[in-house]
Parts: sequence; structure tokens; C-alpha cells
Amino acid sequence: MESNYSRIGADLKTQPSDNIETNVYSQRWRYIKATGNWSASGNIEGISKLHFVKQTWSEPDSKKVAVHEFAHTVTLKLLLDNEAQPINSKNFDKKFSTFPTWLWEAISVYEANQFDDPKTLPYLNGHYPNIPEFNDRAKGGKIYTCGYTIIEYILSKYGQDNLINLIKNYGDLKTTLGVTDDQFCKDWYEFVARKYLHRSLT
Repeated sequence: MESNYSRIGADLKTQPSDNIETNVYSQRWRYIKATGNWSASGNIEGISKLHFVKQTWSEPDSKKVAVHEFAHTVTLKLLLDNEAQPINSKNFDKKFSTFPTWLWEAISVYEANQFDDPKTLPYLNGHYPNIPEFNDRAKGGKIYTCGYTIIEYILSKYGQDNLINLIKNYGDLKTTLGVTDDQFCKDWYEFVARKYLHRSLT
């Protein structure tokens, strides 16, 4: 985490919290007991505290899990810094609840370098997920296997500043990038098809 502190801060143009309390659990039941979180392998509490299970089902590298959760704290810090001060916590919590899962997780997947080769993802064979699918953690968790290339695509086509603006705009693709949700997914898939699947859709 320390080696990624400055890098992720620079990527998201945000100064991370000075001190990050990190809680690592060697057993899942201890994590559940401490956090009450049954469905995940990691979570954050605000901008300066994170929890994660050392060995997860989907990610054997605990270092990447730590970086993933740390990236969440930096994303949250960016959103808080963008609010008018002083912050009304109740109003912010209500607003933050609308932040889209797909963007929240894609950022952390990318920053933790949790890359899944699209050639290994059978659901990308001639079909691409839509935003509702990416937002649904329960049905296959496709955002975790596609998140890296989604951010890679945004940076490649729109640049870092527009990624930051997209975060500040709570994932509003139309306002920030001038595309509909469906068009964004189609364009992302074409990017993936050309770069990783070695085929053109046009």
C-alpha cells in the first residue's frame, strides 16, 4: 500500500488520508464478525480505515486486495473534497448511495492491477454486458473481470481529466463524456475486441 500511496493519489488527483488504519483478517469468519459484511472480502470505513481478508476466493494476491480497498478510500476522498464545505454528512451519505457500482469497482480493480484477459471471459464472445449488468455484483460480478479494461478504455479515449470528472459527476456518462450508457458499453467492447480479442466489429 505504501508503494502505491502516491501513485493512486496522482492517478485520482487527490491527496489520500495521511494515515490509513489497515485491518487484515486471516480467517473469513473473523472478518465477518468484525465488519458484519457477509458478501464481500473487503470494505472501507470512511477515508482512513479499511478491512480485508488475507486470502479471498477470487484474488489470491493479498497485496492487490489491499491496494483495491485503498483505492476506494482515495475515490471517496475525491468525492468528499468535491463537496461544498462544511459537509453535511447525512446529505452526502444519501448522495453517495447513488454512486454507481460499476465505476466504484472499476477504479479499484484498475488501480490494483487486477487484470483479467478478455480472451478468458466467455461472456464476451460476441456479446457485451450493459451498465445494469456491471452494477449487479450478485450475478457473476462482471465488473470485477471487466473493470480494468473499462478504466483503460476511458483513459485511452477520454483522458485522465475526464475520468476525474466522471467520478465527480457520479458516473453520469452523458453529462461527462457525451455518450449514452449503451453507446459507452458498445464503444468499450469495440476497444476490447480490437486490443485483446484481435478482431474488429466494424
